[in-house]
Amino acid sequence: MVQDAPDRFARAATRLRIAPGRGRPAATVPWDWSDIGLFLVIYVLGSSLIASIGTSPPVESFGRNLLRGLSPSQQSAVGSLTLQTAVYAVALAIVLILVIGRRHARTADLGWRLPRLIWLPLAAVSAGVALVLLTGILEVIHLVLPSATNGQIPEVQSEYGNNLALAIPAVSVVAPIVEETFFRGFVYGWMRRRLNVPAAAVLSGCFFALVHFQPVIFVPLAVLGAGLALLYEYSGSLLPGMIVHGLFNLVEIINIV
Repeated sequence: MVQDAPDRFARAATRLRIAPGRGRPAATVPWDWSDIGLFLVIYVLGSSLIASIGTSPPVESFGRNLLRGLSPSQQSAVGSLTLQTAVYAVALAIVLILVIGRRHARTADLGWRLPRLIWLPLAAVSAGVALVLLTGILEVIHLVLPSATNGQIPEVQSEYGNNLALAIPAVSVVAPIVEETFFRGFVYGWMRRRLNVPAAAVLSGCFFALVHFQPVIFVPLAVLGAGLALLYEYSGSLLPGMIVHGLFNLVEIINIV
């Protein structure tokens, strides 16, 4: 048993390695609907626990004393960044545990592989196209529903105020990495087991929009999610989607904050 330990560590290291991508992701992955369900249950419990601990009087008092030199707005922004990063870290850990530990798959099966070089400039162009397209869709929605408001705007403003330097890492770096891993690598990868590319892309895009809990921007987010799924499908890597997602969020957060 002791002699087998190095082999187990070697296999685990192989699963964690980011391999170069050469082609589309496999249409079949080893995880199924039960893994998605387990993720949702564990994530809700874990994020609720983090939120309750983070807002408990001892922790809040410790944080305020630690950040005594900052203004109240800066303290709030640091707290939001810390809490959001912790919640995303929990989400990523759950996905990796289910993929590697439960299903004995590799991170490459999840989309953590390097794409062909051409996909990097294509990702930058795609981000610009997505911004123009989704802005147009949102303008049409506002024409049809002039009183409708995007609840994400006041939410982000209340969390980060005008602290752009703290908002950018959370919204344009941490969020795209974890959300692309979950929504495209994990959820879309599972849907591709049962559905063809268009159906899986549209359905995963709708799920992506649904969990943001913002009816006004459901259609733009669904379109964005479907497009990111197609980008993953044809590049074979999550990296181009992370770039598009990050650049899109960067422009949005600059406009909001």
